[in-house]
Amino acid sequence: MLKGREAMRGPQLALLGAALALVAGCVPPPPIGTPAPEPAPSQQPAPPAAKPSPEQINDAFEQLNTAFAKAYERVLAERGTRSLRVRPAVAYDALQAALTRLGMIVENRDPVTGTLTVAAPAPKPLTLAEWRQVVQADLPMMASILCPRLGAYCRGIKFEPDDYVIVINATVLPMRNAGAEVALTTRLREIVPRPGVPRRDYPPPTGVRMALDKIWAQFDQALAARQPGR
Repeated sequence: MLKGREAMRGPQLALLGAALALVAGCVPPPPIGTPAPEPAPSQQPAPPAAKPSPEQINDAFEQLNTAFAKAYERVLAERGTRSLRVRPAVAYDALQAALTRLGMIVENRDPVTGTLTVAAPAPKPLTLAEWRQVVQADLPMMASILCPRLGAYCRGIKFEPDDYVIVINATVLPMRNAGAEVALTTRLREIVPRPGVPRRDYPPPTGVRMALDKIWAQFDQALAARQPGR
């Protein structure tokens, strides 16, 4: 999947903070009603975890962005391009129809050059339920990168789609056999910068994979409607 703020807010994924805490080695609390054990004289409560320095936070998120970028390139190589034996104009119209059905808004279109740019508030073209699946799937990779660098501080990190727009760029180019090649790329567009955190350009890799699968499924339906009897 795929670089005016519409009225849409993503889920407040507090579950990520809890899961990151588990990855970082936190122990779940005892059942409600269990008396708290008295601390031994030599076991004083640990002081609060120190907040990482801005340099540490920047380095951790740069590492995460790099991992996302590498995974994104792999997913794009597998699912980002399709070659079809249809006229480019037909493929272009079908692709635009597919993307708009998924809630994407056309920002720029040029059928002559075969370029199309659409955008929508994250997590579209995924639903909120699908976004939760993405976070659960990519959580181990996120935690393995952030927690060793940020320690207990990573417990409070939330990966929300708020304040981001998903931008999808598409090209439909003619091929020698009178067919068409359709290619998709995607980026995150940051609406509200997050102080102290590097800009995120790439959606989570599972999100890219799921989004591409949804787009191609809608594209196939739109293409079939434009070629009855074929």
